[in-house]
Amino acid sequence: MNVVIVGAGIGGLATALALHRAGLRPRVYEQAAMLGEVGAGLSVTPNAVKALDWLGVGTALRAIADEPPQQLTCHFASGELLVGFDRSNTVLQYGAPYLQLHRADLHQILLERLRALDPDAVCTDRRFLSQTGAGSPGEGIRADFIDGNGVVHAVSADALIGADGLKSVVRESAFAVTPPEFGGFVAWRGLVPRAALEGRELSPGSKVFAGPGRLFVRYPVRHGALVNYVAFARAETWQREGWSQTGAIEETQRLFAGFHDEVQSILAATPGGRCHKWGLFAREPLPRWAKGTLVLLGDAAHPMMPWFGQGAASALEDAVVLGRCVASCNGELAAAFRRFEATRHARVTLLHRESGLGGERLAGLHPEQLRDAPVRNEDSLGIFAHDPVNEELAA
Repeated sequence: MNVVIVGAGIGGLATALALHRAGLRPRVYEQAAMLGEVGAGLSVTPNAVKALDWLGVGTALRAIADEPPQQLTCHFASGELLVGFDRSNTVLQYGAPYLQLHRADLHQILLERLRALDPDAVCTDRRFLSQTGAGSPGEGIRADFIDGNGVVHAVSADALIGADGLKSVVRESAFAVTPPEFGGFVAWRGLVPRAALEGRELSPGSKVFAGPGRLFVRYPVRHGALVNYVAFARAETWQREGWSQTGAIEETQRLFAGFHDEVQSILAATPGGRCHKWGLFAREPLPRWAKGTLVLLGDAAHPMMPWFGQGAASALEDAVVLGRCVASCNGELAAAFRRFEATRHARVTLLHRESGLGGERLAGLHPEQLRDAPVRNEDSLGIFAHDPVNEELAA
């Protein structure tokens, strides 16, 4: 059975591994000529760690990740502690740790695991153009790709899986979509060598500095060798969606003037004086992700705002549940895809809704109000407790 996955990001590679567990040998097509991920930190929450364990990369994951003992939210100017969460007991509480690591490192361990199973699993320099046949049971799918030389490659498949992210072309080829709307925040991200902060004491784990309309998050990756940061600020408008735009760090420093001197030290140490910036865009969830033997997952199916850090986690959950559904449906992939959609719908609806509200909760209040606000986070909402490996599949 020939299954094509579009997109060799975290979601696409995880899906390929999940389908291998179901007895298939999928092929992953990626538009980039060279495989890799953006240079940014990533939180891998307990629900996602359970998925990665099931995919066979749990040991490799723990070897490269940091395990933060705490999460602190502090006043933007004074540094006074407003809210703190103990993460040292996460394994006892949820059955898996809370981890933080470099996004590229997670991508690499997934890729290595997949290539160990099938050295030819990933085909690079193939940008998806179009598909036909997805809604016609029994006829198969034709997917067209174009390479860097302009040559079009037609691929015949029994099923097509769109794991091609926020700007999914597979989604546009099969479903009616509404354009994204700017979500009111712009984010700046960077990685700072810990050595560049010599003399600056940093509390262990992750730390948030919360101010009106602004939020600064930092945590260590690569066993403390790097400090990852993301700075969020309100904005009236933003034209460009994407992660590739860069800006001078002076712009970020102006926006975060008045923040604690720890924030100022990290921004000042940004290599090259430049960081990446992107606007946060919101999309309405699709009512359907499956059409015959075509299905979407991850950001292609249910893009969400980053406030709960569940974008990659939800893609990993998707991969596990999709693999389980395929294994349970005796080769009937259209039925497996319908079952996957039905199983995941309620969970993803919760994540999408709460992720959309997170910015207002964190950066919409005066910071002192966070101390007394009702706790509505990953713990209280049951996000960390979710287990994609053992959740009941829909009928």
